[in-house]
Amino acid sequence: MELADAGQALVEALRQFIAVVPTWMMVAVVFVVAIVIGVLVGMAVSRRGAKSAAPRPQAVAPPVRKALPAPENPAVIAYREFLEAKEISASDLDSKVREFAVALKDMRQNLRDLTPGDPARDVDAEAAREALESGKFGDAVALLTMLGNDEGQDGVRARDAAAKHLLAAALAKSVAGELYMAQIDPKSAAVQFAEAAELLPDMHEEMLAEVLNKHGTAAYQSGDQVAAISSFERSSELLQRRLGKNHPDVAAALNNLALLYYSRGDYERAEPLYRRSLSIDELTLGEDHPGVATDLNNLALLYKKQGSLEAAEPLLKRALDIKEKNFDPGHPSLITGLRNYASVLKGLGREDEAKVFETRATTLPPARRGAVG
Repeated sequence: MELADAGQALVEALRQFIAVVPTWMMVAVVFVVAIVIGVLVGMAVSRRGAKSAAPRPQAVAPPVRKALPAPENPAVIAYREFLEAKEISASDLDSKVREFAVALKDMRQNLRDLTPGDPARDVDAEAAREALESGKFGDAVALLTMLGNDEGQDGVRARDAAAKHLLAAALAKSVAGELYMAQIDPKSAAVQFAEAAELLPDMHEEMLAEVLNKHGTAAYQSGDQVAAISSFERSSELLQRRLGKNHPDVAAALNNLALLYYSRGDYERAEPLYRRSLSIDELTLGEDHPGVATDLNNLALLYKKQGSLEAAEPLLKRALDIKEKNFDPGHPSLITGLRNYASVLKGLGREDEAKVFETRATTLPPARRGAVG
């Protein structure tokens, strides 16, 4: 009751105050109060806008966690334990483990590619793979050694049997080729010799060179000069590797190749081959051997073909001297030598000398005793 009476008294006093205060003063008070309220509201709004305009703090990204290393393969773990048991230093241990991890990839791939010739051994191969993966190196080595021995023995037997079959096939085809050549069928002979060359096992290089030489001859006679060149070149390379660069068989192969180039008009390639063949035969057969005379004649004919009679003349004269030492009068090779030399003398304008050798080629003197036939 006391509070209510106090309130009524306050209201009554305010009413009496308003009644005595002039109207213009009341308006001024209201105006001032309005201004104060406006200022307070403006300040509050300004503070609120400033807060909203301030940059928001950036969200902090959570720290990136490093990926955990892949767990080591059991084989790598086993290898590490093996090295530790050997008391390998820490620095060497890490490097050796890394090297092993790289090598392990190759070992895995090789074991995946391992397919035994005997299917019954697939079980052993799989067991070896599992032993490697699990780090049981002793078991893996034992299985792989056994598998290698068994497969190796089977392989050697199969290889030897295959080599025997291939050699027989090559020899049969080579003889067939020779029979075709005897029947003047070089084209068929070339086919047989080519197949024989393909079938011959690797360890028969001398025989391969011989077959290639026969194929080159057959191919040349059948008109396939490209194939002939290839075979003569291969034959020459094989003989040089097998017999050495100064063997008579090498000289014969070089001479065949030079003859082929000569027949194709490729004198630049033919000349050095003829010269080398001549040098080999002089060294191995002797300077007065009939084979040397043939080499001299071939080189001289090449020079003659090129129009160089001055270079051909001394070679043909020397070839003729060798033939006179080795052949009886009337021998076809000797007669050919006399005519070839006479022809070059004529070309050089030495007519009188040429007639002497032409006459000797047509008049056969008595046979000499002791002459080589």
